[in-house]
Order: sequence, then C-alpha cells, then structure tokens
Amino acid sequence: MDNKGFVMSGLAFLLIIPSIILLIVLVNMINLDDSSNIMMTTDTTFHISGDVERNIPILTRQTIKETTENVVQTGNPVSNSRGVIKNRIQTKINDLISEYQNNTGINIQCNILSVDSSSDPFEVEINSTISVQKDNISYNRNIIQKVPIIGLKPTKIFSEETHEYNEIPDPLPFIKCKNYGGLKVNMGRITYGSTLSNYLNKKGVKNYTMYENSSSGLYIKKCPFDPYISHGNSNKLQTLKNCIENGYYHESNDGACFLCRLEGKAICSHYGLETFIVPAGTNKSVSTAPCSIDHVLFNDDLNGIYNGEAVEYYSTFNLYFRIFLDNGHRTKYGISNIETFSENQISNKEN
Repeated sequence: MDNKGFVMSGLAFLLIIPSIILLIVLVNMINLDDSSNIMMTTDTTFHISGDVERNIPILTRQTIKETTENVVQTGNPVSNSRGVIKNRIQTKINDLISEYQNNTGINIQCNILSVDSSSDPFEVEINSTISVQKDNISYNRNIIQKVPIIGLKPTKIFSEETHEYNEIPDPLPFIKCKNYGGLKVNMGRITYGSTLSNYLNKKGVKNYTMYENSSSGLYIKKCPFDPYISHGNSNKLQTLKNCIENGYYHESNDGACFLCRLEGKAICSHYGLETFIVPAGTNKSVSTAPCSIDHVLFNDDLNGIYNGEAVEYYSTFNLYFRIFLDNGHRTKYGISNIETFSENQISNKEN
C-alpha cells in the first residue's frame, strides 16, 4: 500500500471515532432516561403509599365518630363493633383509592385487616396492608397504627381539609338509659334528669334518688391530672372538682374499653375507661349511695353496683356537692385519707 492509501485509511478511522463516541453517548442517555423513569416511578409509589397510610387514621376517626353519633341518636348498641367499624373503614378506603387510581393510573390496594382495642384505652389499633404497583415497580407494607379517640385538631384527607368538631362522645350512657326516659345534652355534658334514678330504681338499688338530675361528661377527654392520686392532694379538693366539672375520663382495669362501650358493655376484659357520674347538689343528709363511677352504676350485674361513701368536693349556700366512692376508688384518686362523713356529721354540718 502506498502513502496515499495509508492517509485515506487514517482519515476513515478518524471519521469513525466521532460516530462511536456519539453512539456511546446516545446509549448512555437512553440508559439514564430509563433509570430516571425508574426512580420517578419508585418515588411515586412511595409517595402514594405514604398518602394512603396517612389517611387511614383520618378515615378511622371519621368512621368511629359517625358510628358513635348514630348510637347517641338512636340508643342502639353496635353488635360486633370491631367488625362493623372495620368494614366501614374499608368502604371509605376503597372509595378514596378508586378516585386516586382514576387520577394516576397506578394500581393501589389497601386492606383493613382488623380493628381492636389498644394498650392505651384512649386509642384503637388498626392493622392493615398497603400495596402500590406501577409498571414493574411495586411496594408492599404491613402496618399497625394507633388511632386516638380523644379530640384532635382539623386534619386533611389528601387536599381536602376537614373542619368538623372532632371530639367523640361516650355512647354507653345513651345505650343504658334508652328505655328509662332518655338523656339531654347541654354544653358538653350529659344531664340525666330522672332517667338514671329510674334505671337504678328498676334494678332495685337503694338510695337511687341521689342520682336525680345527675350529670357526666359527654366527650371522651383524657384527664390531665396524672398520677390520679393527685386528685386528692390539692387544697379543698380543687383538682377533683376541676376533673369533675370538665368530665374527664381515666384509665381503668374494670371499666369497658371504647369499642365495648359501643356494644353497650360497662365492663369488659380489655383495659378500659371510667368517669364520674356526678349527683346534683343537695341539702339531704346522705353519707352512703351507689358508687359514682360509670361502670359501677351501669353494671348489668346487680352485685356489681356497690356503694360508696360521700366525698364533699364543693359547697355553696345550702347546697353540698358530693360524689360517692368505695375504698378502691378513694385510694386510686388519692382521697383515702380524707374524712368520710356519717349521716349525723352531714346533718350537723348542714344545720
């Protein structure tokens, strides 16, 4: 080959090099684009999964609130409250997911596996699975969430803000008193009128008249005075008075959990709640009456409705405000060392 041939071959090779480089760049760009698409798809599935997860507690609270308010209106208990609430949450989740799938084209599944009591009686426990799939990218997760039943600030479902009053009422009094005259609600409290005294009278409970015009808190509100013995440690039982007037609820080994309250049970095997049912102010000389704890007064077993001794927490003019507590509850609320009044002592004091 002469020099001219070598020159031509060299030029041809030099012309090929840019083509090879261009081809490599194009291949890398294609691969980079594919990687970017994969990353975007992965980010999208994580984002959607997170949205669904965040909305389970919101829809759970909506369902519990709606279910409870229906009980308050009708006085009818919810048979198998755990199953009913589980199915109603699932329906709300399905509607939400269907709308989301229509907007994104992404396959989403969320199954509510169970609704149950929690170790904290001011919460319910939700078990669920979430599955999100887009092209060849999928994301699956099993989650357990604790959902509070006490009042919360307004929340959002995706972009929709909910402004409804978020406190949840106690359904138990409305179930128990349905056939004894009904209840009235005023300023966040339940007023019993003659209903509770009628209820206790029909059960053969003595001193039932002490619960004429009694009252209790309407909404499930966690008592901030912890430990509970602090109720009896303040001057003139001011902490106890504050708790009573605010209608606070307390943790209890004996009182029913919230889900069992929906079924009309005053006691259950779960760690539950209790609150005071407060007699109206009186000038009567009564030192002993049925214990002023809701799960005692609403106990289906007559033997479970036991007496308590008078604890005077406030007085004004000729009216004396008392609750009645047994030894166990007096100890629990730090009142065990406070004087209990005999009927003669109360009568002398009132005179």
